[in-house]
Amino acid sequence: MQVTFDNIIYSLQRVGGISVVWTEILKRACIDPELSVSMFEYPMTNILRKQIEIPETMIRPKPLRRMERYREPDFKPTEPTIFHSSYFRVCDNPLAQNVTTIHDLTYHFYRIGLPKAVHLWEEKKALKHSKAIICISQNTKRDVLRFYPWIPEDCIHVIYNGVSDAFYPMPEVKKKGYLLYVGNTSVDYKRYDVAQEVAKKTGIELVTASAVRTEQLNQMYNEALCLLYPSDYEGFGIPVLEAQKAGCPVIAQESSSIPEIIGSKGLMVKHGSGIQMADAMAEIVMELKSRPTNDIIQAGFENAKRFSWDKTYKLTKQVYQQIII
Repeated sequence: MQVTFDNIIYSLQRVGGISVVWTEILKRACIDPELSVSMFEYPMTNILRKQIEIPETMIRPKPLRRMERYREPDFKPTEPTIFHSSYFRVCDNPLAQNVTTIHDLTYHFYRIGLPKAVHLWEEKKALKHSKAIICISQNTKRDVLRFYPWIPEDCIHVIYNGVSDAFYPMPEVKKKGYLLYVGNTSVDYKRYDVAQEVAKKTGIELVTASAVRTEQLNQMYNEALCLLYPSDYEGFGIPVLEAQKAGCPVIAQESSSIPEIIGSKGLMVKHGSGIQMADAMAEIVMELKSRPTNDIIQAGFENAKRFSWDKTYKLTKQVYQQIII
């Protein structure tokens, strides 16, 4: 089976959730004997791409044209192929079967003006011309059908993200007992303000992590009292599973995809004002500080077992097999 990957995401972000997902897919596709793989690559500085080895024979280097992300890829296949872009591009050649992955619909909810209009044009075009659509959670699927009710539901496949085995308990690491926040601190819907308020109310140090290496992040999970994840909206929520896999309790907002991901025994607070959410999270924090957390940690370990990148890849490949000409 011929599969062509469009690695445009690596030229759009230096690091990020989409890059994580894409890298895990490529790692497995490149060594899959049942696939004949080729991929488009553009000049980039992406950290994750630099950490994986891809055979030169699979790479089709391309110049980065002006407004490349919005243009049709320069691709004229001579045999049937799956064309899977990392970010909303499709191939109009009849020999190509397009696959689009939807990670979230944040632009619909939280952006305005020209950036929103351009993104939605790009997104709609990709969905309209895709034979299969992959959503990374049931919540994302619901959002897709809400905004694009004309899409046949049987074209949508829910495939959860995985979590890396690079996250694990480190008994030799000394607990520092700080509150950990992982993610963007400048995007309002991530609710970093709530995490800051929790720190004030509890008197416990708040440490933030964004673009850090995996090894460092795993150590931070091991050092922390807990991960605060107050985000209003997530397409998936990979840090929740990373923390659980590392043995770090998670306190999250009960919203969007989080109830699907965190597990039935997850520590969640209801949506509310910043003060309301901070009060609820602070109460849980103080409880965690005052009692053993072995039961919560064990529940996190068990929950994280539901997710793996091998499973993500296996299900993605099954989608390819279903739609190839």
